[in-house]
Amino acid sequence: MIHSQMEDGGYEIRHQVLNPNQRQQLEDRRRIKEQMQQLEQDNESPTHMYRRKLKIATDVDLLDRHDSFYHTTRSLLVLFQIMGVMPIMRSPPGVDMPRTTFTWCSRAFLWAYFIYACETIVVLVVARERIIKFISTNDKRFDEVIYNIIFMSIMVPHFLLPVASWRNGLEVAKFKNMWTDFQYKYLIVTGKPIVFPKLYPITWALCIVSWSLSFVIILSQYYLQPDFQFSHTFAYYHIIAMLNGFCSLWFVNCTAFGTASKAFAKELTDVLATERPAAKLTEYRHLWVDLSHMMQQLGKAYSNMYGIYCLVIFFTTIIATYGSLSEIIEHGATYKEVGLFVIVFYCMSLLFIICNEAHHASKRVGLNFQERLLNVNLTAVDKATQKEVEMFLVAIDKNPPTMNLDGYANINRGLITASAKNAFISSLKANLSRIRALEAERTN
Repeated sequence: MIHSQMEDGGYEIRHQVLNPNQRQQLEDRRRIKEQMQQLEQDNESPTHMYRRKLKIATDVDLLDRHDSFYHTTRSLLVLFQIMGVMPIMRSPPGVDMPRTTFTWCSRAFLWAYFIYACETIVVLVVARERIIKFISTNDKRFDEVIYNIIFMSIMVPHFLLPVASWRNGLEVAKFKNMWTDFQYKYLIVTGKPIVFPKLYPITWALCIVSWSLSFVIILSQYYLQPDFQFSHTFAYYHIIAMLNGFCSLWFVNCTAFGTASKAFAKELTDVLATERPAAKLTEYRHLWVDLSHMMQQLGKAYSNMYGIYCLVIFFTTIIATYGSLSEIIEHGATYKEVGLFVIVFYCMSLLFIICNEAHHASKRVGLNFQERLLNVNLTAVDKATQKEVEMFLVAIDKNPPTMNLDGYANINRGLITASAKNAFISSLKANLSRIRALEAERTN
C-alpha cells in the first residue's frame, strides 16, 4: 500500500531506504506495469513483445527437407489443384523464395479457369432445367418446393467459389508458408524435427472419401426421390466433393496442430526440468506465439469459404428439417423424408467435425500449455525463469489460439449447439403453426 501511494504520488524512493525484499518487489511491480502498458497499446496482436532479437538464417535445402507438413498433406493440395478449388503452387526445391506462392496467371490458375468454366456450364444447364420444370408445374406440392430450395442452395458454393476461395489465395499461401517456417524454427530451437506419422495415410484416405461420399450422397437422393433425374446428379458431385474437401482440410490442419503442440509440450516439460532454463524458455515462447498466430491465420485464410460453408449448412439443415417433419406430420414417412434426413445428418456431421476439431486444437495449444506453466514450482527456480514463465503466461493470455472467421465468428462447439437449436426451434415453430392452421380448417 505504501509503495503504491509513493508511486502514484511521484515520490522518488532511494534504494538505501528499502531492504532487498522491498526493492525487488518494487522492481517487479514496475516491470509488470510497463509490460501491461505495452500490451494495452496493441490488444489484437502485441508482436513487439515477442520479437526475436536475432533473425535465424534460413537454409533452403534444410527447410525443404524438414517440411513434413507439406510432404504428408501434399495429396490434398494436389486434389484441390485438380478440382480448381485453391490453385496455389509450390516453389521448386532449392530456390530461395517463399515455398508456397499464389499468382493469378500460374499454370494451376489457368487450369482452374478451365475446369471451373466446364463445371459452370453443367451447373447452369441443370439449374435452368430445374427452374423451368418448377415454374411450369401449376399444382406445386409442398415437398417439391422444399426439394428445389435445398438443391438450389447446394449450388450456391460453386458460384461463390472465385470470391470465397480464389480471392483469399494470398492468405492461404501465407498460412502454408507459416507452417514451413514454424517447422524450420522448431528444428533450429529444439534440435528435433516435427513429424506427422499418421497424417500421410489420413490425408490420402480423406481425398478418396471426399469423392466417394459425394457419389453416395447424390446417388442416394436420386434413388430416394423419384423427381430427381440422373442427368442432374452430375451438377452436384464436384460441389459435394468440394465441401467434403474443405472439411477434410480443416480436419488435417487441426490434427497437425494437435501433433505439433503435443511434441512441443513434451519439449517444454523437458526444458523446465533443466537447471536455469530461462534463455531456452524465451525461444520456446517465441515458437508458441508463432503457433498461435498460425492458428489465427487458418481462420483468416479460409474465412470467406468457411463462412459460406456454415451458412449453407445452417440454411439447408433448417429447410430439410422443416420439410421432413412437415411431410411426416401431414402424409406420414416416405422414402423422400429419408432422403431429407440423409441431408440433415450429412450437414450436421460436417459442422460437428469442423467445430469439434477446432475445439480440440485450441485446447491443446492453449489450455494444455497454460496448465504446464501453472504447475511450475516458482519457488524452486531462479528469478529469470520465474519472469519467463510469467511472460509465457501473458503471451498465452494476449494471443489466444482461437480459430476465428476473420472476426465474424469463432469456430468451436458453441457453434454446433447454436445451429442445432436454431434448426430445431425454427422447424418446430413452423410445424406447430401448420398444425394449428389445419385444425382451424377442419373446425370451420
